[in-house]
Amino acid sequence: MKLKILLGTILFISLMTHRQDAKPLKLLNDQVAAFNEQDIDKLVENVSEDFKYFYLTSDELLLEVSGKEKFRKSMEAYFGSGRKVLSTIDDYTIDGNRISFKETVSHLNNSGERVYSSALGIYEVKNDKITRSWYFID
Repeated sequence: MKLKILLGTILFISLMTHRQDAKPLKLLNDQVAAFNEQDIDKLVENVSEDFKYFYLTSDELLLEVSGKEKFRKSMEAYFGSGRKVLSTIDDYTIDGNRISFKETVSHLNNSGERVYSSALGIYEVKNDKITRSWYFID
């Protein structure tokens, strides 16, 4: 009997942990798909009204975007260049309401060669929306 209770408890905890982890991962996957499709409406739909996007290098921290509508304008400008950019997630870790990930973005340069850049990203998720985004870029 004790073994059944122990196994049931372990299963319950595993299911609850998986359910909590599913939201950040779903949002990350939705953002990557929307980015690759250049679906600005979907990108914006996934962020909160008070969304903030931070950009970090080894020398500086910048608040790149603050607010949902400024995020929309930023994405319109980014995709307005006509470049077809593709994002892939190489790895991720979920810790509570945050998901950290290694992202590789590629595009064709003026010579037609595919070029790559990678970054470490973190999304903070509250109420099924991305509220904060940090990108560590070299």
